[in-house]
Amino acid sequence: MAEDGLKHGKTAPLIGILAVKNEFISEEQLQNALAQCTGDNDLNEKLKAYFLAESLISTQNVHRLTMAVKAVAIHQQEYRFGAIALARGIVNKSVLDLALEEQKEQFKKGKKPRRIGDVMVEAGMITIKQRDAILKLQNRSCTPPDLPGKPSAKTKSLVDGLSGDPDAYHTSANNIPGGTPEANDNLILDRMEQVAQICGGLLLQVTCDHMSAFLSKICDMDPDIPAVVVRTALAENGIVFGLASDERIEDFIRSSIADSTLFGVAQGVGASPGKNTKIEFFFNTDYLKTGGMDDSGNIDFKRWGRRSLVEKGTVLAEKIAGTRPQPGKDVFGNVVSAIGKTDDPFRVGAGAVLSEDGQKVLATVRGAPRITLAGLIVVHEESEINGDIDNETGPVELDCNIRVTGSIKSGARVCGVDVSAQAVDNGIVEAKGDLTITRSINDARVYARGNVYAQSITNSQIVCMGDVFVKKKVVDSKIECSGTCSIITGILVSSRVSAKMGLMARSIGSGTAGPSRIRVGHDAFVARELERNSAGTIRLEEVLQDLGKKKNAIRRQAGDLKKQMTELDLGRDRILVKYREIESRSELPPGGRESLDSRLTGLRKNLKAAEKKMQMCAAKIKDFIKQAAKINQHIFEPAASKKALADEKKNLIRWSEHTPGKARVVVDGEIVSGTVIKGLHSTFVPETELCHVRITERPVKSDDGENSQIFYQMQVDDF
Repeated sequence: MAEDGLKHGKTAPLIGILAVKNEFISEEQLQNALAQCTGDNDLNEKLKAYFLAESLISTQNVHRLTMAVKAVAIHQQEYRFGAIALARGIVNKSVLDLALEEQKEQFKKGKKPRRIGDVMVEAGMITIKQRDAILKLQNRSCTPPDLPGKPSAKTKSLVDGLSGDPDAYHTSANNIPGGTPEANDNLILDRMEQVAQICGGLLLQVTCDHMSAFLSKICDMDPDIPAVVVRTALAENGIVFGLASDERIEDFIRSSIADSTLFGVAQGVGASPGKNTKIEFFFNTDYLKTGGMDDSGNIDFKRWGRRSLVEKGTVLAEKIAGTRPQPGKDVFGNVVSAIGKTDDPFRVGAGAVLSEDGQKVLATVRGAPRITLAGLIVVHEESEINGDIDNETGPVELDCNIRVTGSIKSGARVCGVDVSAQAVDNGIVEAKGDLTITRSINDARVYARGNVYAQSITNSQIVCMGDVFVKKKVVDSKIECSGTCSIITGILVSSRVSAKMGLMARSIGSGTAGPSRIRVGHDAFVARELERNSAGTIRLEEVLQDLGKKKNAIRRQAGDLKKQMTELDLGRDRILVKYREIESRSELPPGGRESLDSRLTGLRKNLKAAEKKMQMCAAKIKDFIKQAAKINQHIFEPAASKKALADEKKNLIRWSEHTPGKARVVVDGEIVSGTVIKGLHSTFVPETELCHVRITERPVKSDDGENSQIFYQMQVDDF
């Protein structure tokens, strides 16, 4: 159909094509309209005015055509959004089709169509970060547009029968100079400055960034204008750089292409920012991988295992030098400044050090390298503790990996990075990395910023950032994790589980125990961690404010002492002047020597007292300087901790948003009735026993005719 508008060499905009398609006008009437409106800056508006003036189309139908054009434009953008999401593997085709269908229904009902990216975010199918990344690729705003008015439901009839390819009515700019993008190309026109008429009936337009210049024709232009005249006219308008060749310019002038076509007559050279300095790492830098369960309920075991060790002196990371930025030049010949390259700094912590040239990071101990949540490169040594840790042993708090050959007993508290033991019985474990327990965790409290592995968990509270992997059973426990809770060959009994990436178990529930409550798709750990981070930041700010007040008080006292010393110094100078004046007198009246000696003695006492006070002030100032230095030392630690918390918060949010949650429960055996399974938007409680099922929260459309809406439900599939 798009070819219909080109039969006589004229490029018809979409509003004209729709008018012919819906039999408001004939093809001949469209060509006559194009002939009358050629050369106008806004061809769409000119055509609408022509249709109304000639009584070819009613005002109501012109409005419908306008809304139909907008509908196609919206559909083009949303289709491209979905195509990008599909190509990147972010969503599957069924989800995309459902979102597009929902948007189509909204338009049909006369509602403002919502962006499919927003629909997918609400459904938990993609993250906000993923949505915004695709919108930026499309040069679209990340905030939803505030569209005035609502499209009429009758508008749908005008777009029926259009090509299934939403790009059928979209043209894109060719490479220039010398290219000929269509005049109705929104991507070009939206960034154009005002049109200016130059020689022989040619129109000149320059993009707002001054990087491209275009020529277009008007009806009465001179077809024999030589290229040198055009070049002179361009120069008079300041266009001097990146010009197309004379041959291309003359080909454009003499060609029979549409008057509305733009010809790229000049193209600037963009600035090159250069390549930033990069860091190449020689160890696994993934902070944590979670959610290893696929759609079939399979777990990827390959990624589990201890981190590899490095020897002292091993190069952990090295900087790769970037390139210098290069300036560009616009079509006016002006230099376009380049943004300077950035130098990605090394940040090292315990067990690592910068090389002398600052270009490498070296291990200072033998251990396992990793990057902390705050972004520090560290190497953790391993400490082995033989036997059990109990109440008599006392708390074990080490900034290294801890391997306990025995068990962590009642009353014991162990804090480390990667922690491993035979069992945990009524103890407390805090791990900055993984917790690996050979046997069972009983009556314990566990916090881990990595994964948790155990044979069984009973009457315990587990809070972890990664996966919880249990082989046999979880009974009467509470688990919160940002990864997957996997009880591969075992059973979940009378427990509460919140797992962002889903839950998998052999069976859920027991006839003699209470029902379990399962929440999937929600990140309880990150929510809890962000609260802890905010509380910690507030405490550190209070400490820093208190230290700042003390430091300011010391500065004021030292300032007062300095003023006092200045006054004492001036007083001492006055005493010295008087003393020298009296001492220099050669002739004295009778009896005057005794009087002068008495005055000199008094001046010497005053001078000594002033010097003593000055010494006392100097000593106090020196003491204040020492106190201020101590406060600076005290400030350094909480300031560094506050910076680390800020980095952790940023990285934690980034890590959490990288992968959307999976509201999914997979059971190979049985799920007893009464088990509560809650997703992001819906809840499912089986009334009867279920076997071999996969329960997934999905968006579905209600069957209410014109009032149908998208909602979410937990759907049960055979596994």
